[in-house]
This record gives sequence, structure tokens and C-alpha cells, in this order.
Amino acid sequence: MRLKSILPALLAGLLFAGSGSARAAWTHQSGDDLPGEPVAFDFEEKTITFHDPLSDREMVVPSRQLSLRSKQQLLLSPLFHRQQGEEFVWTPEKRRLLLQGIAIPAGVFLIAFWLSTWFFTGRINPLLAIIGFVGSWVVILILVVCYAFIEMRLNGGLKIILLGIVVTLGVTPLYLSAVYNCNYWKSQAVLLSHLLVGFCLMSIGLVATEVLAGRNDVEFWWDRNVFEPVGLIGPDPAMTPPAP
Repeated sequence: MRLKSILPALLAGLLFAGSGSARAAWTHQSGDDLPGEPVAFDFEEKTITFHDPLSDREMVVPSRQLSLRSKQQLLLSPLFHRQQGEEFVWTPEKRRLLLQGIAIPAGVFLIAFWLSTWFFTGRINPLLAIIGFVGSWVVILILVVCYAFIEMRLNGGLKIILLGIVVTLGVTPLYLSAVYNCNYWKSQAVLLSHLLVGFCLMSIGLVATEVLAGRNDVEFWWDRNVFEPVGLIGPDPAMTPPAP
């Protein structure tokens, strides 16, 4: 199948589906905007309820009838995960999707990191790139966890988050400068540029996937390999055999 050869671009696109989820419009499969905001997801019926604050009306829409972008948005939404409750089970399919969803973007950002270090430091050694990439992201994750804990305990809100970002961007280049034996500003340039290059690579991969495979094939792949296994949508009625 054509999509198997471009699986990385498809899964990497999930990151972009969630990056603007807070402001992205919810749309129907037909392309029409859905009124209001989602307020409930029925895990059993596979439906999502939208509430329109202007008319104070609610609309129930089968999750299968959402557009691809809206289904990706729902997959990352707390609304979907809260409704799974105690029935949530880590099936092999869900574990596989989680691992792929982490490994594929990590691979793309590793390539971006290697290109950035090659450009700014002239060091092409891929082993050095792996050490620098893994170590820098370990530092970032440690700081993120620390500041997330502080934010929860102190309820500091945006101020704690901004402080965490400043400290993370200030400390992480120190590790990179030690690994590459370069000055602080070069390591800072590597850190920031590899994020930009990584997002560009994933964006290009996502767009190229939809162009080469076709929107219908892409949506069919997402439905069969992602949304159905995690329980976001039910089986396709057109492919479900009739009851005997």
C-alpha cells in the first residue's frame, strides 16, 4: 500500500493537528463549520456534542462524520481522554501508535538537529549528533517536569510557564556547548534552529503525503489505523458485514 512507505509523514502530522487545537474550527466531513464548541464525547455511541452559546442549542454529531483535521484535534483533546475513564485499556494497537507517535517525530527532529549542528559547528559526526540531541532533550524534559510540578503546587499560571521557558532555553545550550566544544551562542542557535527545521520537515512531509497519496486515501488510513483502534470512531458501516 502506498501509505506504508510514507507512514512517518502521516504520524508526524498529528503534532500539527494539535498545535492549533485551541483555536482551530471544528468542521464536518463536508467542510462545513460546526457551531459552538464540543462539550461532551460519548465513548459508547462514538458521538460528540457541540454547544452553540449564541442559540443555546446543542448538536450531536457522530465522530466519524468529522473532518480529518477535527478527528485529529479530538484525538488530542482532553474531552476524548476523560471519557475513556476506567474502561481505557492499553491494547497492543494503542501501544504501537504511542510508540510510533513518539519515535517518528523524534527521528525527524534528530535529522534536523544533525543538519543544524553541521551548519553552525561544522561537525558532521552523526554519533555526536545523537549524543547532543538525546542529552539536550533529557535536560529539556527534566526542566519541563520540574516547572510543571512548581506550577501545580504554586498555581503560578503563565508567569511560572514563561519562567520555565526562559530557564530551559538558557540552560540547555550549556550542555550543547560542552558536547560540541563551541561557544554559547552557537549552541543556542543549534537549539532554536533545529526546532524550526524539524517543524518545517514534518510540515513538508504532511503536505507531500496528502498530495502523493490523495486526501481520501490519507483519511481512510487514519480511520482504519488510528481512530478505530483507539475507539474514537466506530467501525465503518459500509465495511461491516450484516448480522446473520
